[in-house]
Amino acid sequence: MQRYINIGLFGIALVLLLWLIETAFQASQSGFSIYDTKGAGQITLLATTLIMVTTFSRFVAGSEPFGFFVPYFANWKRSLAGLGQFYLVTTLVIVLGYIWFAAQGAVSISEQGVTNLSLKIAERTIIGLLVVVVLALTEELIFRVFLMRYLMWNNSRFAAVTAVISASLIFAFLHNLSDPMAWFTAAQFPLFIGLFILGSLLCVTYISTGSITCAIGLHAGFLGSKVFLRKTQLLAVDSQMLMLQDNSDLRMSPIVWVLWIAMGMTIYMLRHRLRARFEIETDLSVTRLPV
Repeated sequence: MQRYINIGLFGIALVLLLWLIETAFQASQSGFSIYDTKGAGQITLLATTLIMVTTFSRFVAGSEPFGFFVPYFANWKRSLAGLGQFYLVTTLVIVLGYIWFAAQGAVSISEQGVTNLSLKIAERTIIGLLVVVVLALTEELIFRVFLMRYLMWNNSRFAAVTAVISASLIFAFLHNLSDPMAWFTAAQFPLFIGLFILGSLLCVTYISTGSITCAIGLHAGFLGSKVFLRKTQLLAVDSQMLMLQDNSDLRMSPIVWVLWIAMGMTIYMLRHRLRARFEIETDLSVTRLPV
């Protein structure tokens, strides 16, 4: 319980600090905001959070945050294999999913998107795909390495399930800092559910493989597909057939939720094989850390 209290206090401190930064941005009329989805505002948000996480890990959890990376660098081939293979498999699943959706008439190629293709769009798409790897890395360090591991006080199934649920709820909730109460509206609640399921899938991937790079690869694969489609506008999605409420965000689709749940179950069932191939951390719990 003390760990949850510590996380709660950490959250309050982080929110207050971010509020001060946002107030400073507004007062300076810089045009920046921590709610920006790109640029200086987003970088400030991520950098501030990482600094707070590092401070908490060092002085509250009693761990050496930078020491976490040592085994990953020492086993760099295995680390990169986990990142690359999970990225490629995730991309393949997405491609097959879109092919299936297309066969059902839910997705079609946009003639306008094909017409608008240009070298400039290709460059922006490539840059976006590189950026999502950094974003996936940052979010996995915050929500899985820091948050989930800290809440896993031992290796019991109860501790693991509790940590996964808690970390995934926070992961979903923090995706709308500008108006968190909007999650409780009919329009936004489906997205909250989708983000919670995605967060749980990423937690299960980390636990099942014993390597955070596998979760990073999976996360980057999903983000990469989103960036590719947004930048190129090559596909048109039938929201009604995908059970979306006039929104093209597939994270709100129950069909996608089922796919993610199936992926999580498959990864968990294959955990022994996956650990033999990708494992870097033999123990994800933090029983050695003071509470």
